[in-house]
Amino acid sequence: MRRKQISQVNIWPGFVDAITTLLLVFVFLLAIFMISQTFLTQSISGKNAALQSLRDQLQKLDSDLEENMGKNKKLSELIATLNQQIEILNLEKNNLESNLSEKENLNKKYQLNTKELEKKIANLFDELGIEKLNLKTEKQESKKLNYKIADLNETIEKLNIKLSEVQQALSISVDDINIKEVEIDNLKLKLDVALKEKIGELSEYRSEFFGKLKEILKNQKEINIVGDRFVLQSEILFKSGSATIGTKGKAKLAEVTTLLKSITKKIPNKIDWIIQVEGHTDNIPISNDEFPSNWELSVARAIAVSKIMIDNGVEPKRINVAGYGEFRPLVENSSLENRNKNRRIELKLTQP
Repeated sequence: MRRKQISQVNIWPGFVDAITTLLLVFVFLLAIFMISQTFLTQSISGKNAALQSLRDQLQKLDSDLEENMGKNKKLSELIATLNQQIEILNLEKNNLESNLSEKENLNKKYQLNTKELEKKIANLFDELGIEKLNLKTEKQESKKLNYKIADLNETIEKLNIKLSEVQQALSISVDDINIKEVEIDNLKLKLDVALKEKIGELSEYRSEFFGKLKEILKNQKEINIVGDRFVLQSEILFKSGSATIGTKGKAKLAEVTTLLKSITKKIPNKIDWIIQVEGHTDNIPISNDEFPSNWELSVARAIAVSKIMIDNGVEPKRINVAGYGEFRPLVENSSLENRNKNRRIELKLTQP
């Protein structure tokens, strides 16, 4: 029994020690568990906070994404609108470029038309100047005729005054007055006859002049007699576009002037006469610094012929000059031959 008791006493301390050891291990493990749990709880709490933060960020990102999607939609709509506007602007640009090209073409045409109009206006001014010159010449001739008419009217008026004085002084009867009126009518008739005789006398000399010219120049094709005019083709006098008379032309004019002087010497002093020198061209325009138009050229040629005639002894007061350009052709300017005929100098023996 004693051994059994001794044996029992010996087991419990070991058992207690084992239990104590186990308890200590359990407590240690529990402490470790508690510490781990604490750390785990803290870690989970931190992770939950991080997770919540991530959720918040995700929600914000979703919100931003929706907002950006809305903005993207608006931007897409804006881009589509802008693309439409760009297409419209491109169409307008193309239209403007087309209109600009048309305007440039119109502007070029306008400039060309403006230059042509300026040239035509300049020619018209030149023609106007020559027309004024011709008109002045015609006015001078008309003025001389008016002087003659005025002289005749003055003579008639003086006769009427004398007739009235005679009527008052002698108390002439109506029959006598009628007789005087008849006498006045007779005087008028005589004056008309005298004028016609003077014209007839000049016509005789003119006929003689042109008759001799025809005889002398019958084999020269470039010189013609047309009606009461002596016609020289420009080619025998001038080079193309020039108003300078060549040697051959001067010789021809000297020959004509000599014949003219021999005829005019026979014309009585009471008959007033002149040589009308006229310049004519074809319808091909000329435009240079010396002659802006055919009118200037025709006048210059007529003046050149007149100077040669004066140099050969014709009195300047017996010469009248006119230029008609292309406006009085002999024939239509429809061919080279006809244009040659229209380029001419005409001489006419007439009264002022």
